[in-house]
Amino acid sequence: MSDDTLPEPDQLPLTPDELKKRDLEYLSPLYKAPPADAYADPTTPRLLQPEPLPLQQSPLFKPPAPTGPRGPHGELPGQRLNIEPVILNKAAGSADEIHTAFTKPAAALEEPAKTASTAMAGWESASALRVAHKQWETQAGTVAGWLAHIAESLRAGARDHTKTDAAIEEAFRGVKPHRRSLLEGL
Repeated sequence: MSDDTLPEPDQLPLTPDELKKRDLEYLSPLYKAPPADAYADPTTPRLLQPEPLPLQQSPLFKPPAPTGPRGPHGELPGQRLNIEPVILNKAAGSADEIHTAFTKPAAALEEPAKTASTAMAGWESASALRVAHKQWETQAGTVAGWLAHIAESLRAGARDHTKTDAAIEEAFRGVKPHRRSLLEGL
């Protein structure tokens, strides 16, 4: 590696906290973080799903526009939380700044580690120092990868949050409320 780069992994592992929360620590090598623009839970078992109907695959197919009662500001029910894309993009920029501030100093340890291991040639410590530095680069690269992933996820959220609201509303369009008892509503 050069003095200002770290080896960022192709796929990020799930965080230890996430694996512990779901009691999946023993399966940690099997679970990888999803792409930044994905909304699916990576630990949900994948069940076989039927193929979508040909009409749904067509680029000409568009779901009907949402209808129904609107709130005082013209929003549909459930659209009260609104995080402006500008705020998400600003947070993504901050994550990028943290990435840059972390990556350069973390990667700058390569030259001192090589110099020290060369000076200790013939000692067991030289080998241990090389192994420790390699582990440092791997772990620091994972941190840098997560920082980049967070920034990318925030940008994807800024782009896609309105699409997500529409998709959720569409998913619940066919669900009809039902009464829990015949006495309810009397």
